[in-house]
Parts: sequence; C-alpha cells; structure tokens
Amino acid sequence: MKSWLPSGKTLGVCLTAIALALWSLPNTPDPNSTSDLHTGSSISSGAIPTMAVPVEGPAQPNQSPPQNQTPSRPQPPSNAVNPAAPKAKPGDPTEPTNKFSPYVPIPKSKLRIRVIDGRTERPIEGAEVVLIETEQRFKTGPDGFTQWMDAPVLRDPRYRPLVAELHGQLGAIAYRNGYRDSIQLGIRVHDGVRNETTIWMYRLGPGDRRIEPVLYQVPYHRLWLIELADRFRSKSQPGEGPERP
Repeated sequence: MKSWLPSGKTLGVCLTAIALALWSLPNTPDPNSTSDLHTGSSISSGAIPTMAVPVEGPAQPNQSPPQNQTPSRPQPPSNAVNPAAPKAKPGDPTEPTNKFSPYVPIPKSKLRIRVIDGRTERPIEGAEVVLIETEQRFKTGPDGFTQWMDAPVLRDPRYRPLVAELHGQLGAIAYRNGYRDSIQLGIRVHDGVRNETTIWMYRLGPGDRRIEPVLYQVPYHRLWLIELADRFRSKSQPGEGPERP
C-alpha cells in the first residue's frame, strides 16, 4: 500500500517555488517608514531605493493653474491689427501737404463791385453781378454798388514756389438787359482789407448783330511783376539791371 504523503524531493521543490513567488511580489512601502525627500527612496527594510527624476514639459490639458495666479492672456503679434483702433481717415484736401500745395487754408476778405455805364459813367441799377469763383449773385442798388460780399483771397498756385503774390485775384461777370455782358478778371483782393472795383457796361446799339461780352483784365501788382522779372534775370542778360519801384 502506497503512502499519500509526498516525498522529500517533491516537498523541497514546492517550497522553493513558493519562496520565489513571494520574492517576486511588489514591495508595499511601510507607512511607518521614513522617506528621503531629496531622492524619493524608502529606507524601510526590504525596499529597493530608486531615484525620482522630475519630468519637465508642457502642463497636462486637465491641469488647472494655481488659485493665487491669474492665467495670462495670449498676446497678439506685433504686426496684428487692433480692431478697436480708429481707422485712419483719408487725407483732407483742405489741409496743406507741402508749402507749395494749392490746398492751403484760404483767407477771406470783403469785396463790393460797382457797375457803371461805360459812356456816361453813371451808376447802373439792377445789374446782376456773379462772382465766378464762388458763384455768388448780387444786385446793384441805385448807386451802382453791390452789397459787401465775403470773397476768398485766391493766389495762383503756379507762382507760389517762385514769388509770393501780394494779393489774390478773382473774376466777376455783370449782366443787365440792354447792355453787353461785361467780364472782369484779375480783381485784386487783399487779406483783411475792404476791396472795391468797378465794372463798365456798354449799351447795345441799333446796328449790333453779333453780341459779344466785353472783357477787362486787371494787371498784376507792379511790385509783384518786378519781383517776377528779377527772379529769372540771368547774369549774361541783365538788361537795364534790376528794377526798383
């Protein structure tokens, strides 16, 4: 009859297998053991010391910032356009862009025009006078004068880089039934001065078939003409020399 007890050899093999299985189990740290804060290794008996290596990198998506720190907002790039910034307005044509620009602030002055008969030199009442540059219309009174009007002092921008003009020049047209239309150009207008001018009108004769307006051209100021001639005078062709008033 055979015995059910294992032999000594079989029992030794089983004990060895159990011991190896227990040794391979993970070590659970003892809560009463002390840990090294710098290395993160446990000094409890039976534990294998390991080095804790900090991992640097971007924060995890679910990682929230500390409560005492406000998350910073992303800054726009330096060349980004701020939608809240006021938009640049186009250049205003009334503002000067350079000292030779025709778009300069225009000073104002006062002007009134007298209309008379070219043959009798009597005032003409009821004539209609139009200031060409502003398209203002005025009627003459019994004395032949219009009322005082606000007149711009317009200087010719063509000559501004060469010689400064002493005055502005305007144009006016006078209309009256029974008279030829009269156009007067170059009316002198000075800054801050009350200016007056006279327009002559001529009656229509019985033999007039082709009616054309009468043109009057007021010349530039003589001092300005002298400065303009001196501006282009050459040394080889001085003429009689610089003019003097």
